[in-house]
Amino acid sequence: MKCPIRVAALTVVIALLAGADLFACGDKFLVSSRGTRYQRPKNARAASILIYANPSPDMPAVLGSPRMQSVLEHQGHHAVTVKTFEQLSAVLSSGRFDVVLAASDVAAKIRQLFAGASYAAVVVAVDAAPKAASVLNAIDKAVEQRDQDLRRNRTRS
Repeated sequence: MKCPIRVAALTVVIALLAGADLFACGDKFLVSSRGTRYQRPKNARAASILIYANPSPDMPAVLGSPRMQSVLEHQGHHAVTVKTFEQLSAVLSSGRFDVVLAASDVAAKIRQLFAGASYAAVVVAVDAAPKAASVLNAIDKAVEQRDQDLRRNRTRS
């Protein structure tokens, strides 16, 4: 008599525990700890970024800050910071970068370094006090533009 009651009780317990995972299509979003994530996803293509952080008074202090480096690394980008124009030209000649972040007043001078180069990095001019989100959007657009330019150059040759 005790054995059938135990089997029936065990069956009821198993049925109750197994029934908790049987949700309809949208019900899984109503359960705590299973919500939708609304963070910005990491970029599908991580960019190699060169930051020209010239210590002049016109230069935004945000560019050379460790916070900007950590924001870029958190998004999956690889960033290198240089302080002088000589370092900038040496690093640009030795390595390939997708994006160069620089102040608005020196952006044209940096673009002249890439005159005629097919692998030229996109120079993003940064205003006085940029926000991290606006810099990330500008980097994403610059990477897309550079990829399109490289595809165009490959189809021509």
